[in-house]
Amino acid sequence: MPLKMLLFALGVIAFGYSPYLPSLWWILCLLPLFLCCWYWPRLWYGAALVAGIAWGIVAGHQLQQQQLPAEFVGRDMVVIGQISGLPERDSQRVRFNFRVQSISTSSGEPVAVDHFPQVLQLSWYRPRTYGSRDTSDKTELPSLVIGDYWQLTLRLKQPRGFVNPAGFDYQAWLLRQGVGATGYVVAKKDNRPITPTVTSFHWDDWINQRRHNLQQWVVQHTDSSERGILVALLIGDSALVEKVQWQRMQQTGTSHLIAISGLHVGFLALFGFYVGLLLGKCVQLLWHRCPALMIAWASAIACAAFYAALAGFNIPTVRTLIMLSVFYASCLLRRNLRVIDIFCWALVLVVMLDPLAAYDMGFWLSFGAVGLLLVYFSGRLVVKPSSAPWSGFTLKDMVIGFIRSQWVMFIGLILPLSLLVSTVSLVAPIANAIAIPLITFFVVPLLLMGAAVGDAWLGLSELLLAAAAKAMELLAVFLDGLLAATGSWASPVVAFSPSLLLLLSLSVVVLILPRGFLPRYLGIAGLGIGAVLAFLVPAPIKEDLKITLLDVGQGTAIVVQVGARTLVYDTGPQYTHSFDAGSAIVAPYLFAQGIRAIDYLVVSHRDMDHAGGMNGLLERVEVGQLLMGEPVPVVSSNNNAPSSHSCHSFPAWQWQAVQFRFLVVPETARNNANNRSCVLLISYGDQHIVLPGDIETRIEHQLLYTDQVPESLALVVAAHHGSRTSSGTLWVQRTRPRYVVYSAGYRSQHGHPHPQVQARYEAVGSQAINTALAGAVVFRWRHGELQAVERYREQARRYWYGF
Repeated sequence: MPLKMLLFALGVIAFGYSPYLPSLWWILCLLPLFLCCWYWPRLWYGAALVAGIAWGIVAGHQLQQQQLPAEFVGRDMVVIGQISGLPERDSQRVRFNFRVQSISTSSGEPVAVDHFPQVLQLSWYRPRTYGSRDTSDKTELPSLVIGDYWQLTLRLKQPRGFVNPAGFDYQAWLLRQGVGATGYVVAKKDNRPITPTVTSFHWDDWINQRRHNLQQWVVQHTDSSERGILVALLIGDSALVEKVQWQRMQQTGTSHLIAISGLHVGFLALFGFYVGLLLGKCVQLLWHRCPALMIAWASAIACAAFYAALAGFNIPTVRTLIMLSVFYASCLLRRNLRVIDIFCWALVLVVMLDPLAAYDMGFWLSFGAVGLLLVYFSGRLVVKPSSAPWSGFTLKDMVIGFIRSQWVMFIGLILPLSLLVSTVSLVAPIANAIAIPLITFFVVPLLLMGAAVGDAWLGLSELLLAAAAKAMELLAVFLDGLLAATGSWASPVVAFSPSLLLLLSLSVVVLILPRGFLPRYLGIAGLGIGAVLAFLVPAPIKEDLKITLLDVGQGTAIVVQVGARTLVYDTGPQYTHSFDAGSAIVAPYLFAQGIRAIDYLVVSHRDMDHAGGMNGLLERVEVGQLLMGEPVPVVSSNNNAPSSHSCHSFPAWQWQAVQFRFLVVPETARNNANNRSCVLLISYGDQHIVLPGDIETRIEHQLLYTDQVPESLALVVAAHHGSRTSSGTLWVQRTRPRYVVYSAGYRSQHGHPHPQVQARYEAVGSQAINTALAGAVVFRWRHGELQAVERYREQARRYWYGF
């Protein structure tokens, strides 16, 4: 039975990576297979795998049906609905989920609710006043309360995310949240709260209101620097966690503790069990036949379910809740279940409830950690010194067991972490040895008790919260000291080749297997050899020149690789206070390539769609030299941030057979930020590439008149994302690029690339590529010729890209 369940789950997970969504009629072709299983029972294993794939197909069609129809994209729609989820607010906008109740067009024509998504994710931006010298906008964003009804004029589009190597699939995340469309509130006088004629109760709104109240309790009653982490530990909402805190926890391998983990749910279930047992004993005084254990089991499940709900039912908490429920249900029915059966039931139910759960890192880490502990600890014979019930459970035995569990998870999760985030925390065992007991048995109980007391005993509540905050501050000091003592070796960047990955996987298996199967020294030797090859032996270079244009929306971020040397041209935009392209898109891509440091960082000019991610990138990656078209403030917690130089006076240089040169723009012509852009010319034999930033036609003409731009370029990135103020007729006709790439946002309000610009490049025979449609684009040169052009949205296609 466990093998069949594992095969079913494998089928669901595997289909989640399918590039296309087949018709539901294909499921009928599977019926003969199930009929054959009655005559050949061994076919049930294949049938379980196929059944998982069929479940994935059905779930895919359900996700497709909840998407916004194409006819409503970009149109103003008047929607009446209800605020749901926790709104996220910053200085410029508030983002929230909106549950649809009724829809009409801007002309008042009603739209059937059945043909419209049930949940929308919306942004309400602060109004901007253009042309005013007073940049301080005193217009307040509306106060949105969970459960309130509003009438809003919206402009919507289908869910879409950036597609990059090693990037986060935002579209898959939206699908998993049940969001069928994204958009923003159009500034209209008719946007107002309303009193509905018919209301309905939603359990998730009641939970979210409790989560909001707890969030405000923490925010209003402590000014600790760690209050964002306290909120995450209490309700699983990490929106208030600072970027520096995230990086600290990731580098020390303790990020799994920031949000509510399965361990916290298990702890609360244990607390609920003993409270229920005490209550059951009291009930037995009045009703002797009442089994106290039944009340204890029900109390444990209730406490675990409530805490999982506070966490927003993330995957680790759902996994723990299912495992506890199955275990207590088997106790109630007096059935014997093996631990592996409980594990498989949790796995199957999680992928059935969330077929795209494999796109959540918590899925792999949660089930991977539990699976490792089961393999290492279950089924092992333990010699006890005596027959006493508590023999073998002394403090010494528990400490040894805890150390062994941390060692097993550290060894076993090295490879999953290297594949998921391209970094491994070497100090994780030391950090977790302190952080896990402190958070699980001290901080979380204090938070729960303080929240339970609340306003009924405000003094005690604030005291408990202050104690939890002080403990987290001391933990932060310890983790910072640990990182300072170990330096860059605390969390090295790793990118394993397939052969090296196989060697390390076999070594880990040897170390985890029980003694007697294979000698342990083989596993230790394999890990040692793998570490030497990964960190000391450079990976072979497959191409002479590689240029990657990352998909960052309305912005630019380009990575140029020549052998072991790396240049980054622009860092993309800053989307919110805590999210920017430099740290969230460029850095993960570099890590996935095994790049620990870059030689040159070029920031063409100070516009936020080019320089917005600079500080975020500097915090995560070491930079040799920083070159700028105009001064941009460097605000980074990295003490080794490089000094900046002007790119306009920087000399040319050469890496192997590739030459780099900044084209000279007369200082008198740099009359605005766009025209102060760094224009970089890359030459590889007779292959020439131009990265022009946002220069306008005036600068283009200056460069052409001074014969700085070669004719017949191999590649040009369209200046200013394809704006009609750039890519003039003379520039296009003289350069005649083989490829032109528009780095623009999907359905951007700026309308880039402009149709006139597209027509000009099309007239000279250039092949156009838009990152909004193609995702990240990779150009590879070898032996003096362009060998490959890869469009990542096609190369790593998922079936929901076609929704």
